[in-house]
Amino acid sequence: MNTPPYRMLGWLAPLALMACAATHHPQEAADPGKVTPQLRPGSNESRTYSLESWIAPDDHTVILNAVDRSLFAGRFKAQCTGLRLANTIAFVIQTPPQVDKYQGIVLPDGKRCLFTSLTRLDTGLAPGKDSTATATQSQ
Repeated sequence: MNTPPYRMLGWLAPLALMACAATHHPQEAADPGKVTPQLRPGSNESRTYSLESWIAPDDHTVILNAVDRSLFAGRFKAQCTGLRLANTIAFVIQTPPQVDKYQGIVLPDGKRCLFTSLTRLDTGLAPGKDSTATATQSQ
């Protein structure tokens, strides 16, 4: 039985295509939210998104200062390379924008880094209270 190789491949090709079609392909994650424009820390435009400013002490953490003066620490599972050096970042938000519901950030180069945790930092003041107002009231 001398079957030419091309004839043997002829019946293998449909089997290979059927096997590929039967394999489970994971669906892409649903878009986690709306992405803001790239924002500079302290810009007037950031107030539109309930954000006063932000700082990135390293590539694993970003500290967000909300317009009500509450602070949040956003942490990433993996290093968000370039975050510490970025002058602007965009935020992945839901509508209406609430800082405590932000889902992650997008760097200027398009790299998306999603938060594994976003926690409110305890500053000893109630949200919306300014430390200078508290000091003035106690005098």
